[in-house]
Amino acid sequence: MTFTEAKTTEEMIIKSQSILNCKEDVKEIRIMQKSKGTISGYFNDYQKLASVAAEFDGKVPAIYFTLNPVKPDLLSRAANRIVQRAKNTTADADIECRRWFPIDFDPVRPSGISSTDEEHQAAHTLAKEVQQFFTDRGWSEPVVADSGNGAHLLYPINLPNDDESTQLIKQALEALDFLFSNESVNVDKSVFNAARIWKLYGTMACKGDHTEERPYRLSQILNCPEELKEVSVEQLKSLADLCPKMPTKGKSSFKKSNTEEGFNLEEFIEEHELDVAFSAPWKDGATKYVLSTCPWNKCHTNKSAFIIQFENGGIAAGCHHNSCSEENWQTLRKKFEPNWNPSSKEESKKESQADVLIRVSEEAEFFQNDLGESFAAVTISGHKEVLKVKSKKFKMWLTKQFYDATKKAPGSDAMNQALGVMEMKAAFEGDEHKLQLRVTEKNGAFYYDLANEDWSVVKVEPRSCQVLKDAPILFTRNKNTKAQVMPDFAGDLKLLLNHIRIKNEDDQILYLIYVVTCLIPSIPHAVLVFSGEKGASKSTSMRLTRQVVDPAVQDLLTMPNSLQDLALSLANNYMPSFDNLDGLSAEKSDLLCIASTGGGFSKRTLFTDDDETLLDLRRCVGLTGINVVVTRADLIDRSIIIELDRIPEDERKEERDVWEAFEKDRASIVGGALQALAKAMAIYPNVQLDKLPRMADFTRWGYAIAEVLGYGGERFLQAYRKNRNQSNEEAISSHPVAATVVALMKENQSWSGSVASLLGELERVAEQEKINTKVKTFPKAAHILSRRLKEVKSNLEDVGITFVIRHAGDSKKVSIQKSGGNVVPIRPQQGTLKRTGTDSNEVKDDELSEDYDEFAGW
Repeated sequence: MTFTEAKTTEEMIIKSQSILNCKEDVKEIRIMQKSKGTISGYFNDYQKLASVAAEFDGKVPAIYFTLNPVKPDLLSRAANRIVQRAKNTTADADIECRRWFPIDFDPVRPSGISSTDEEHQAAHTLAKEVQQFFTDRGWSEPVVADSGNGAHLLYPINLPNDDESTQLIKQALEALDFLFSNESVNVDKSVFNAARIWKLYGTMACKGDHTEERPYRLSQILNCPEELKEVSVEQLKSLADLCPKMPTKGKSSFKKSNTEEGFNLEEFIEEHELDVAFSAPWKDGATKYVLSTCPWNKCHTNKSAFIIQFENGGIAAGCHHNSCSEENWQTLRKKFEPNWNPSSKEESKKESQADVLIRVSEEAEFFQNDLGESFAAVTISGHKEVLKVKSKKFKMWLTKQFYDATKKAPGSDAMNQALGVMEMKAAFEGDEHKLQLRVTEKNGAFYYDLANEDWSVVKVEPRSCQVLKDAPILFTRNKNTKAQVMPDFAGDLKLLLNHIRIKNEDDQILYLIYVVTCLIPSIPHAVLVFSGEKGASKSTSMRLTRQVVDPAVQDLLTMPNSLQDLALSLANNYMPSFDNLDGLSAEKSDLLCIASTGGGFSKRTLFTDDDETLLDLRRCVGLTGINVVVTRADLIDRSIIIELDRIPEDERKEERDVWEAFEKDRASIVGGALQALAKAMAIYPNVQLDKLPRMADFTRWGYAIAEVLGYGGERFLQAYRKNRNQSNEEAISSHPVAATVVALMKENQSWSGSVASLLGELERVAEQEKINTKVKTFPKAAHILSRRLKEVKSNLEDVGITFVIRHAGDSKKVSIQKSGGNVVPIRPQQGTLKRTGTDSNEVKDDELSEDYDEFAGW
């Protein structure tokens, strides 16, 4: 039952509580009555809670409940009942934890009365504006509600009930109040305390008398996303930081001495035609002026710019967009009054903190990557590290340089100003370097980043591997990057099979080849899928695999809810491994396809109107699930699906023993994989295949690697073909249109007719074959059927079914053909190692020719 489907007061209350609470949460119901005292009760039975509240609904101004769960012991005050004239109600210390970041949009009106329709609508309009503001900052969808007189947004959080959390929520609400409160609607900044009571949704808001102009209204949840995603502490802190800080007496850069005696700010605003959206009192006697258009950048039209005049006469100004981070009242004043000088001549000669920071940063090498991001190469402890200019570590390095030069700490404004100059140097004065995570290619050699403290890398060339201590600028790292062991190049990759329980030999071959291909940059990479029942060691197997290819602090990831978060996870991990999946949406499946074969993802840069942040995606993706989680044809075509068997109880080991054994072999495994790649590089140019499947690069490299590992290229092709056929069967069986077409062609050599008539025929066959036509992917119209058929065209071709769709007058015609008498897989591709002669590919290196003989079995 949805909230809108709930008809009675009790049903609406129960539904709202099921959305906002966890099972067995204890909540207080509270009703304030001036003459009769406070009515209070504690409930973990929401049916009884609803029944009690319904008795008072419409008879009291409002019914409230504690938004956050109270400690279970308080149930003893009045267990699932209410008491009149309650002496004790919930205090902040009685709250277990904070579950919600509440935002209350309250129309400005006299107290004690309901809002007009116009005031009510103004609150909801501002709520939509704030929700969009958060969406642009990467926040997930909130619970949207009507308080009866205004609007509510509720964002899920998970914070302890402590002073730090209280202060964070308070500052975040103050930031929203500063940014959005106007002359018509206030963002209530007083709802920060943990024991805050909240309107009980499903009950009437009855302030004052019910009149035509100011009616009573129902409080209700208007929208709740299917899955609630918690707002992070970092997101809340980022919001809190948007609130301008009050000046500190005697130390503020905004103190009165920084303005001319008798300066009239309102005259300045009027004289220079600054577009004020609204002005309003702010805290401690200050007045804020929110500007419709930013005076520094006319493209910023979302009321991001502001001017504040404090009670002591000091003035602050700024804009919340990143591109305006260096702007302030001084730059605004000089923009309109170029001759204005706030400081004395002696002070103007003094080197500022920003100037010192720029000077001490001169030993850094600034450059951009191919996506336009700014980096600095700095020397730390005798080796060179590559850091993002905006990263925390670069700021720490810069702070140390400043401290070494001045024995003081730089201010945040000076740091931001200096970083702006350094970004400029990277953009206009530096070279461009294409940086990668973990693996890359340069001048025909492959490089693997060991990600250790001295920034060593492995250089892989045909037949040789070597560790370089002083490598060229090739790699970038992030918080999740973890160091790899120093590889033993005399090792053996096949030791990995002692730790990964893959019983089928074909799957063993594919798995080992997959691991080696992950070390090859700039090619499409197969998606590794581990499936199997509980206890099959899917998660551990994926973790072990990642430790060989791309060690990480968090080696297994949960699948994010939004596409943007998924794109960030893919961009920040060379081998992003998503664990314990039930399924994938079409959009996420498509994004994983892009990550497999390579592509980009664009998102708007925060606090900008038109700047883009580009994410380059070419990754080795890993997925685990009890069932085969990939079901869409495009992703299945790019996947290697390996089913793991449940481990018998007598063969199980403690996790500590598993990892100890693996760590003993890891250096040998990693070194063996790199050495296998070096040998495969030597023979790869001479590998030729008669046919190439969709993952052509993977197939050709796989053939060469199989030769190196001693399995033989033909054995690899056989194993890969078998896996693809099984995957193709999975793709067809999971796609209702493809499955129905196969069923249709069992008894038919060909079929021809309009697309509309085909749809009817498929519906008949689906009913006969018990294929579910009620799923979203089964078309309901002919033009949708055309699209669905194209989705699985290659999969149907692989089982011997081809079709052609063409225009014929006023309709589309489709012709379906079956190859031969039965539906059979297509012929496998064949491969050879081409022995070179006197042509342009002649091999003159005798040692290399001997390698060819050995690998090809000549």
